[in-house]
Amino acid sequence: MDDHPERRRYYPDDEDIALSEVVLEAVQAHENASFEDDEFPLYDHIHPDAIDMLFKDTSGVDVSVRIHLTNVTVSLWSDGGVDIRVTDNID
Repeated sequence: MDDHPERRRYYPDDEDIALSEVVLEAVQAHENASFEDDEFPLYDHIHPDAIDMLFKDTSGVDVSVRIHLTNVTVSLWSDGGVDIRVTDNID
């Protein structure tokens, strides 16, 4: 079992799954929930293909994105791979 299921490391060239799917899994793990893609609020804020393409080839370029959702913030940043972190929004 992952000690920090809301944190993931993703390597675009080594993975058989899209980055947007890994983000979905991280949010589900953080929220301890299960929901379908069409229920995921990230897709109300950003297109999953945009996330996949933005981080597709980040060699030599630092890219970071922070997405504020209703209950959580999803942070993505690259440095050869993509780090994914889901944190609670604090009121």
